[in-house]
Amino acid sequence: MATATCWQCGTFLERIITPVSRREECSQCKTDIHACKMCLNHDAQNRTGCDEERAEYIVDKERANFCEYFALSSRAFDDTKLDKQRRAKAQLAALFGDDTEDNSESHTSESHDLDSASDLTKHESPAQAAERKLSELLNQ
Repeated sequence: MATATCWQCGTFLERIITPVSRREECSQCKTDIHACKMCLNHDAQNRTGCDEERAEYIVDKERANFCEYFALSSRAFDDTKLDKQRRAKAQLAALFGDDTEDNSESHTSESHDLDSASDLTKHESPAQAAERKLSELLNQ
């Protein structure tokens, strides 16, 4: 049995039976595990996307395949992608006044310039406030 981290969502995957079945999926996001992005030989800088010279060319690197040279990688997840997603969500939440606990930790200097939940008037819902802010932005 092996352990790895899903390349798509970053979920820690335990008890993966090796050799990895083509039908194996991430328990969280249902992404295929027997895919190029989860392989030790995967190299996005290489023109074929694979360091294994004998492997057949695979078009879709994110889908399950029948590659005989598949070796499960524990370093497939790129957390910089997750950080970018969190920052973008925090900026959107700040724009529309939906400031949650998760977003308050990851505010950037740009998000402080945006309107916050303090712009809500006492008689309007968050949805109404978001609609008002959007119409103000569009000058309507």
